[in-house]
Amino acid sequence: MENVKELIQEIKGNLSRKTSQKDELRVMKAMLNDRTYEVGVYGKNGQEGTICPAKEARELIASVMTSAAKIPAAEAEKLAEAHEFKKSEAANFINISKEFINTYLETDRKLPLGGREKSDVSLIRKEVKESTRTYPSKVGVNEDGTPRYEHVPVKVKAHTSVRVIAPCPDWVE
Repeated sequence: MENVKELIQEIKGNLSRKTSQKDELRVMKAMLNDRTYEVGVYGKNGQEGTICPAKEARELIASVMTSAAKIPAAEAEKLAEAHEFKKSEAANFINISKEFINTYLETDRKLPLGGREKSDVSLIRKEVKESTRTYPSKVGVNEDGTPRYEHVPVKVKAHTSVRVIAPCPDWVE
């Protein structure tokens, strides 16, 4: 079982690109299995509690076992506690999490991600109107052999984007 905090430091230390599905899976799997990983949840007056994703996931699967298989709650909790989440299950959690964000943003309501030690981030959907923007484009080579660029207008079609709202939280000093 990987430790979430150590995994985060390892990934940060070996950054060669900004996205990695492999790392997404590793982090989610570690979050689901590392029972020592807890995150502080903050509100207007500072830390209000903690959340442990591994414990939350086990409560979820115990509840499902109890209601779907009619297993007694104590037995379901014992089975859930012994469960180690696999890569495929971590992938399911990632897919559900991403689709929840995309689907909820379609309501045009703000999605607060919750206060953390140094952040209070929310997401909201925004419509981007069609526009024309200029981008540098290589148009040749200068006399000294360096590339020559000109700003070329490019038509950007109307699309949907996400705006991040992240004011400095009250509890950050």
